Amino acid sequence: MYEVALLLSVACLLGVGFFFARNPAFSVFHPLTIYIAFHGLIFVFRPILAYFLNYRYIYSAFRFTPSASDKLTVIFASNLGFLVFAFFCMRAGAVALRFKQDVFVTAERRQLKRLFPWVLAICVPIGGYSLFSLWFIASGVSSDGMISDSSTGIAINTTGIGYMREAQLMLATSGAILAWIFRFRLVACLPLLLFAVTRAGTGGRWPVVVAIVAAGLLYLYDKKRKLPGPMLVFGSVALLAAFSAVGTDRGRAIREMTSSNQTRERQYSNGGTEKFMEGMDYGNLEYFEYLVYVVPQRSHTYDFFLNNIQLFTEPIPRVLWKDKPIGAPVTRFSLFEYGDPVGMTRSLPGEGWFAFGWFGVVIWCGLWGQTLGWIYRKFAQSSQETLQTAAYMIFLASLIAAFRDGVLITVFRYNLFFLAPVALWFIIARMRGIATAQMLRNTAYRHWRKRNPVRMGPDATPAADLVDCATRRSERSARRGAAGSRQPRFRP
Repeated sequence: MYEVALLLSVACLLGVGFFFARNPAFSVFHPLTIYIAFHGLIFVFRPILAYFLNYRYIYSAFRFTPSASDKLTVIFASNLGFLVFAFFCMRAGAVALRFKQDVFVTAERRQLKRLFPWVLAICVPIGGYSLFSLWFIASGVSSDGMISDSSTGIAINTTGIGYMREAQLMLATSGAILAWIFRFRLVACLPLLLFAVTRAGTGGRWPVVVAIVAAGLLYLYDKKRKLPGPMLVFGSVALLAAFSAVGTDRGRAIREMTSSNQTRERQYSNGGTEKFMEGMDYGNLEYFEYLVYVVPQRSHTYDFFLNNIQLFTEPIPRVLWKDKPIGAPVTRFSLFEYGDPVGMTRSLPGEGWFAFGWFGVVIWCGLWGQTLGWIYRKFAQSSQETLQTAAYMIFLASLIAAFRDGVLITVFRYNLFFLAPVALWFIIARMRGIATAQMLRNTAYRHWRKRNPVRMGPDATPAADLVDCATRRSERSARRGAAGSRQPRFRP
């Protein structure tokens, strides 16, 4: 029966992929593409590997053994969530993406590029301090001040502020944007490469993946390509291999290359005997099986989405709130009462099951699909200005971690820092009075109408000299000093 379920999973993946590929909305920039890749790797390909290679590591670590019924439930529930997500995502986001870069967007980017060094001047020192603090902790030079709560398995920051620990995420997206605005010249890509190597040396992998995926999406958008070529596909496979290697030794090899590693010799993961893709980085299948093993068979209740209340308590630093709840402020039961699920992430369908079983899977995956489809539609139908494009591509890349964790707090926690450089860039641009691409477009069109009062057809376009004129007017306005004003002083 389990073998039949695995075959049905493959058929479901191929069926959804086939119908999506025939839709005009199909592109690498659609959220459904990211979820198909996630679901295909975690809940289709890896279960087949787990069946033939007999994965046992996570079962041993979590101290549980799922029944045959539990394993079947996970396969069917994950595919149900996949189908519901795909339906609602396409229901809200079934529009084709048309690249809208034109001379006005180019002119806007040219002005914004001059302001990006100010963003780097703010983000790099803060992010660099955070990143090298993690490096020293991983090397054994300093202590991280983190303790693990025995009842929830959540690591608690007792000596510092969590915001500073996560500030290094700003370097990921700053490097991706820097490479993009300088058209991916080798020199412009070096900061992103430096971040990737340094962050991997701390044992962290997901921020590196998000940074590289964001840079890849911006590259494809810049080249007006909806799908990656063979070289990018090959690079993705190489990235997956590097991800696995870093996950095995937690960055020890990279630290030893710099002679900065002072940690004691120790075995990683499963005593160094992990099978291919058996580790916890890909373990959402076993995590979901644990959730089915506990909820509601042993907990006799569900969470009913109450853990999302953490969105309101998470922003408050623990140093300012000594009695801050650990994890979600309202809990109906603890998963640690039935095993030892340290480091577990739930995934979208797993979070739905945790909240309300089969109904929860439908509700949660449906809400995510509808919301992400709506966000995609808004971007596809927007003017796709520089800041809009940067923010959307970074958000899209961050969904890799969001789908894996399955909870809203992940979206908030990561994007608070991933999108911080874009938000800062926007604030500086507004302070300097930089005109948006749409403002430049409207101004050039008004000047053209004055010169050509007869030609008012829909195919009429402004001349290039008027584009330059609108850009020069904007630049003069910015130089006159619009600093401190909330609205740009540039006027048509």
